[in-house]
Amino acid sequence: MMISRAQIGQILKVYKTQGMLQPLGKAEEVPYGTRVRDDISLSFSQDDLKKVRELVDKLPDIRLDKVESIAREIEAGTYGVDARQVADKMMGRLLADRLK
Repeated sequence: MMISRAQIGQILKVYKTQGMLQPLGKAEEVPYGTRVRDDISLSFSQDDLKKVRELVDKLPDIRLDKVESIAREIEAGTYGVDARQVADKMMGRLLADRLK
């Protein structure tokens, strides 16, 4: 899934209104050539990541329930696609690609 800059802006706006983002204030000036060390603190362990990876690896690449459902609709002649939704997805993809 592609996320556009506009979508990120909307999410940040929601976070700001809910008080989830705090303004950073003025950045400290660091003399040129000074090495600054960044720190990171993760709320999950390597074991957690391993468990998630194992679960993801077990998921099928193809969702057969969806494929079979659509195949039945096509065979019955009841499958329909809204042209407007297709056009919206195509335009959204085009715009997201241009924002890269």
